[in-house]
Amino acid sequence: LDVLVVACPLIEFEETVSNLPTLDLRGKLIVETCVLNNHPKSVLLKAFGGHPEIDILSTHPMMGGSAEKGDPYSNPSASSWDGRPLVFEKVRITNALRCEKFLQIFEEARCQVVEMTAEQHDASVADAEFVAHLTGRLLSDKQMLPPTPVISKEYAALCDVADMTSGDSFDLFFGMFKFNANAREHLIKLRDNLSNLERQLAAKEAYLEASVEMKNNDRQRLLAETKELLREVAKNGGLFPTGPEDVEASESAPKDSSEQR
Repeated sequence: LDVLVVACPLIEFEETVSNLPTLDLRGKLIVETCVLNNHPKSVLLKAFGGHPEIDILSTHPMMGGSAEKGDPYSNPSASSWDGRPLVFEKVRITNALRCEKFLQIFEEARCQVVEMTAEQHDASVADAEFVAHLTGRLLSDKQMLPPTPVISKEYAALCDVADMTSGDSFDLFFGMFKFNANAREHLIKLRDNLSNLERQLAAKEAYLEASVEMKNNDRQRLLAETKELLREVAKNGGLFPTGPEDVEASESAPKDSSEQR
């Protein structure tokens, strides 16, 4: 045994490491694979800080949901690892050849192998991972994203997010929440955004209903005014002369200057 890969939920990492047989790990390489790296790195350095002969490698294999994970060597042509990122930091390496051989596994599987510190990784990835998994869990209800015969690219993207996160455990998601200082702010922001959208929808609906009501009121008022005008016309005998007296009065009316000439 030259390499020990510790793959467990982030919230169980410290307890798992505390139960490892330190004496049996001398001269070995310990690889952690948590979704966040800063906390596991600190735990490993604290646990094995007095054992410089134990190598430590922090990694985050970003292979998508558990349903997509698999052995790329069982069917290399259909490898789901192709193009997937593997972020790593050589926290403490004395045997460089062994470390390179381990990373070569992912390079041969055509992963995108990226080196950065655990602090850089968490600063750039933690928020994005938490929001992605949060969105996927919010949409995991099949009633939210029912299958349809024709779908848009946007709908397909949402389905992909829900599918990729549906196979992951809640402990993994809770670890993203517990060890991300910005997680609570993201939850608050999400609630605020949802409330704001609800208010906008309610305001638009109320505006349209009020507009329809105003148009109906204007129409009713116009009809009422027209009826009242017709009643006044009828009461005064109509718009045009109809009786003999009206005809005589019309004939006796002075003519304009052109007719007089």
